[in-house]
Amino acid sequence: FLLGILGNGFIVLVNCIDWIRSRKFSLIDFILTCLAISRIFVLCIMISSTGLYVISEEIQYNKNLLINLGFLWTGSNYFSIACTTCISVFYLLRIANFSNFLFLWMKRRIHKVLLIIALGAVFSFCLCLLQKNMAVEILFQNQVNSKKNVTLDFLMIRYDLFLTIMFLIPFVVSLASFLLLILSLCGHLRHMKGVDCSSEAHVRALKAMISFLLLFILHYLSNIMTMWANHILGSFVAKIFVNTLLFFCPSGHPLLLILWNSKLKKASLCVLRKLRGYMNLRKLF
Repeated sequence: FLLGILGNGFIVLVNCIDWIRSRKFSLIDFILTCLAISRIFVLCIMISSTGLYVISEEIQYNKNLLINLGFLWTGSNYFSIACTTCISVFYLLRIANFSNFLFLWMKRRIHKVLLIIALGAVFSFCLCLLQKNMAVEILFQNQVNSKKNVTLDFLMIRYDLFLTIMFLIPFVVSLASFLLLILSLCGHLRHMKGVDCSSEAHVRALKAMISFLLLFILHYLSNIMTMWANHILGSFVAKIFVNTLLFFCPSGHPLLLILWNSKLKKASLCVLRKLRGYMNLRKLF
């Protein structure tokens, strides 16, 4: 949790300071800032809900609290995934080279393409919010009545399926961007005998996409494991383990983004040098 707050907070701080100094905010910096802010919200909601559940298991019977936590978690988590998808599409359109008419049209209208992705994410979230409220209402009725209802079970399955599809679409878009970028890199290397700046840009973008895809899979599987641990397993250790896995994606990915973004990496090295100088100064006194 602390690593995630520091990493995401560092990205927001560096980009905001750069924006204040230059009065310019590039598209990729804006997306990275939105991504970092959304992940800070995700981490805060996760640590809060986990802490509340550990303190008292009675919160699972509090309908209003469940609705509010579900709204905040689903919104911030989905917005975070949508921002990461925008980064993958941005890398693809800016770096890849294809002669396809549709790709060239999207490349010239990159801002509109990313805006469509963002609006699609907002629309999907609104649908998910309606489904979430219905699911919490159903769950609360089941817990109060303590009886099984086939209709309610069907609606719960429908909500889980809708949520799975909603989170799967950004992953598929990011995976497609990753594969297309690999094809572009292979085609570029066939025409070039050595490694040039374009090849290095391809490799940096591929590293960022690979890290997101792997961490997204881990995050998605840990969500499934969390439901399995809470509803099937009664072990407290199992719940702690799967809840720890949930923090890997929002906490680990910003650290990788800092390493692979030239501006963020330069700022982080500057901070480390100043900290090292401060520690050496303290040793003298």
